[in-house]
Amino acid sequence: MTDSPPRRYIGGTYKDLVRLRRTMPNRKPLTGPKGASGDKNWARYRELFPRYFWSEETRLASIIVADAKGSMVRDTSGKTYIDLTSQWATNNLGNVPPEVLDVTVKALGRYGFLTYFMTPHLPMIELAERLLKHRPSANLSRVFLELSGTGAVEGAVKHAVEASKRPLILSFLGQYHGLSIGTSLIGSLSAHERRYWEAWGGGALHAPYPFPYRRPSGMSEGEYGDWVLNYIEDQILGRQAEPDRIAGVILEPIACEAGIWIPPASFVRGLAKLCGTHDWFFIDDEVETGLGRTGKMWAIEHFGVAPDLMAIGKGISGGMMPIAAVMGTEEVMGEAMVAAGTTFAGHPAACAAASKTLEIMERDRIPQRSARLGAVALKRMKEWERLPNVGEVRGLGLCLGIELVHDKRSKRAYAELGRRIFFDCVKNGTIPLWNYGDHVVRIEPPLTIEREELDAGLDAVEAALRRV
Repeated sequence: MTDSPPRRYIGGTYKDLVRLRRTMPNRKPLTGPKGASGDKNWARYRELFPRYFWSEETRLASIIVADAKGSMVRDTSGKTYIDLTSQWATNNLGNVPPEVLDVTVKALGRYGFLTYFMTPHLPMIELAERLLKHRPSANLSRVFLELSGTGAVEGAVKHAVEASKRPLILSFLGQYHGLSIGTSLIGSLSAHERRYWEAWGGGALHAPYPFPYRRPSGMSEGEYGDWVLNYIEDQILGRQAEPDRIAGVILEPIACEAGIWIPPASFVRGLAKLCGTHDWFFIDDEVETGLGRTGKMWAIEHFGVAPDLMAIGKGISGGMMPIAAVMGTEEVMGEAMVAAGTTFAGHPAACAAASKTLEIMERDRIPQRSARLGAVALKRMKEWERLPNVGEVRGLGLCLGIELVHDKRSKRAYAELGRRIFFDCVKNGTIPLWNYGDHVVRIEPPLTIEREELDAGLDAVEAALRRV
């Protein structure tokens, strides 16, 4: 009789998980007293990095991390924290997934670094084939590799503009596509992020994003989406640019950084129809929403439309190596000659990590797990709407947001409360996702988080909502 294989959690065995939980909280502190203010490593951090990393006005950090595994991180004092951020939706399989780590190390030993234009390699071919296996629509037939989600968005836009020979891109107010000069101007998350660069944005047009919670009084969600489509036709095409000057439309199917904005399905379908009418490329930005985050492999699958270009990043390599990708149609990638790329894009080890990540996601049904856990979490979080400063809780899969308001009638954003809740949670051993100036606290944990860990993290968030 042969031994049965060890029981598995996602990315390792249950034995690994038990060992992790036992060892992380009890390791010897690496330095000084608990808390960043008394930590000599925090002083080093302040001395070495830009002011906006650590200033009281803009900081997100209040700890220095010594190590991390799965859904947990440990600071230099030995205290452990539940990570409800998956490091900005990057560690979808948890931190340091063993199988992904193993193939990454082996690929580094075998290939080192190769430039994928000059010396194409097997891992990049295998990754492209695996990505296309998971494409949301059959029209996507080719793959372009990049280094980051920002690069993937710029690569997608570059392909759209150069393939169409049209100079403009239509985007939406509130979308986030990165912080490079180009993506800051394609997106429009906040005036703060565009400050000093306002005059550089001549190639991007912006329409309102139909965010249902803040729709005009008297409109249904569908009517708001229709109004935005009419705005594009009447105001943008009528007053700013004729249709044949626009190369494509870029859409976040869920605007995560804006605060988990989920548009009406009829709007997304209407936008795709508008693209077909005017021969615009439909660019789907899946950098944060892709790879199971919303309960489907790709967020665009919730809406039933076929993009022409799709930007992918963050979670594609299991957090092991920086890599991103763009999937595109034959028209935009098989025929057009486009000048795009960067030196470290398509690193062999990153490609190997990404292929293994996709294999695990399919084998262990990670998107379905995200959908199940997300539904449980959302049901619980919806009860928080009874609290006076919670305007709405919304989300799909493990992509969840808590909208904080001064009062429910005015819906006036309450960013300071978001800040207080975030730091209260960190103080009590849980790290939710929040950015300075935000009035939405987000829950985007690893898709492999154990139910007990998720419940404990939500306990901390709920306690903070009631306490502060």
